[in-house]
Amino acid sequence: MPDRNAKAKILVTRRTFPEAAERLREASDATIWDDEGDSPDHAALVDAARDIDGLYAHITNQVDAEVMDAARNLKVITEFGVGYDNIDTAAATERGIAVANTPGILSESTADEAFALLMALARRVHDLPQIVTSGQWGDFDPLAYLATDIHHKTLGIVGMGNIGSEVARRAQGFDMHVLYHNRNRREEEFGAEYVASLHELLERSDFVSLHNPLTPETEGLMGAEQFKQMKPTAFLINTTRGPVVDQEALYDALKSGEIAGAALDVVVPEPLPADHPLLTLDNCLVMPHVASATNDTRLKMAMMCVDNVLAGVAGKWPPFCVNRSAIEGRSRLEGKA
Repeated sequence: MPDRNAKAKILVTRRTFPEAAERLREASDATIWDDEGDSPDHAALVDAARDIDGLYAHITNQVDAEVMDAARNLKVITEFGVGYDNIDTAAATERGIAVANTPGILSESTADEAFALLMALARRVHDLPQIVTSGQWGDFDPLAYLATDIHHKTLGIVGMGNIGSEVARRAQGFDMHVLYHNRNRREEEFGAEYVASLHELLERSDFVSLHNPLTPETEGLMGAEQFKQMKPTAFLINTTRGPVVDQEALYDALKSGEIAGAALDVVVPEPLPADHPLLTLDNCLVMPHVASATNDTRLKMAMMCVDNVLAGVAGKWPPFCVNRSAIEGRSRLEGKA
């Protein structure tokens, strides 16, 4: 007979905030993978997941059917983030496992970073300080160290969801003209101009900011053909997912001057090797996947994950469940609801 007084077992695949850890340990038998270096590889994850009731996962964890089948009692998987393409949601739905994420809370922080990267590229904040620290700063030259204006320029946003719309709001403060390419028209709400084709957006934009989810259709969305469509003075900003950009084609476009520059918060692989060709380019700025990395935002994300996983192991729907309707629909088809 199962022990009804036993606490649910929860696995957290990375270290977390003390406040989140305390809540988890008060309400469950929580194991927290607190190695500062690496998260568990797939084999270690499968082994650690055996007999758990809830999984608090991160983007570096590939949560597939093998993990789920090892965790025979698994009721809920919560993702620390908005995107959950690392979780096989179809496999989870098939097994009646709720999948949850942390929507909305990181939109503004990610938009802040996307716009900060745009500004750093345009005003050369990423490379000109090296002129000073290397002792190469000479006498005033009116044609030296020239950068690019932001105000009154055209910003093209690919994917006008919560994050894309927050970037559009920030652009308004610089009197930028905002174009967007999205599945749905939303210009009435955000004051931006909808363009039906990515081609048109790329041709007209001075800055292109990517905010579309990673799907089979968007993998490699920005490749050699797309870079040819951009202005030679244009900049690319990617804060969505690394595979959306063909990095070899991007390197060629940056090296040849086909586009002016790029700023990437996400890359393939992560972490990017220190000898990667992109890191040799002065017109490429790479960040270590930190768009949501502020104290306030990451703490709120952690607490949302705690809410999700504790609800799930208690037999309730997580507050931010992404597959509830699919599970309920499957149950109805099978005559279980």
